[in-house]
Amino acid sequence: MMTTLLTNIREQQPLVLNVANLVTMQRVADAINVLGASPLMTDEVAEAEELVAIADAVVLNTGTLSEARWPLLVAVGQAANRQHKPVVLDPVAVGMPYRAQFVTRLLDMIKVDVIRGNAAEIGWFAGVTVAGQGIDAHDTDAHVANAVAAAQQTGATIVQTGVIDVITDGQSTRQVTTNSPLLAVNVGAGDMLSGIVGAFVAVTDDYLLAGETAAQVLGQAGEQATAQGPNQPGTFVATLFDALYQLAQAEVIA
Repeated sequence: MMTTLLTNIREQQPLVLNVANLVTMQRVADAINVLGASPLMTDEVAEAEELVAIADAVVLNTGTLSEARWPLLVAVGQAANRQHKPVVLDPVAVGMPYRAQFVTRLLDMIKVDVIRGNAAEIGWFAGVTVAGQGIDAHDTDAHVANAVAAAQQTGATIVQTGVIDVITDGQSTRQVTTNSPLLAVNVGAGDMLSGIVGAFVAVTDDYLLAGETAAQVLGQAGEQATAQGPNQPGTFVATLFDALYQLAQAEVIA
């Protein structure tokens, strides 16, 4: 089934529309592209409706947040809801007070299908505090119960990333365990995964499978990039993209 999803991406070349974190936009675009999907970024409210119309999925990332971007996020999210396109939310550092109220308002305005975040971010949706600072979660616990509670409270499929990735819709739960420490020291890794999730939800309405496959693909590519070395953060990113491309072409997921 995982191989099938990679084949679907390669054959369908879905378009993933991103309201991106401006810090990591290029890496997100590259990650989506090497899988075989088509990335598209927007920062303009006026084109929201027409771009969503040609997109197969939408990813909303709150990494570079401002009130000025509020109308854009709402316009893209609501257009996706009207047009029945899946919406992925990456709620970067949502535990911070302003970001928390911003995301709360956003969820009142749009329906989100998948939420991708680390344990601290997902814990916020469950009403639980998990050690973290900014974009980082600071412990290695899987926090499965928090992910399940977050899914039940939001109605979204949760993709919680960490040493153990937890993917749950509140009823069924799956885990992905990979070991690629250099993913954790690259700021764009989580944002890239959110974009990759967008590519997979574009080709299946099984969001649990899509989230699990996205986590496994990035994790396996990270392991392959680590094995190829040298294990330096800058070199790792380029090798990671190569590994993602090779996985997509070979359609091999262990």
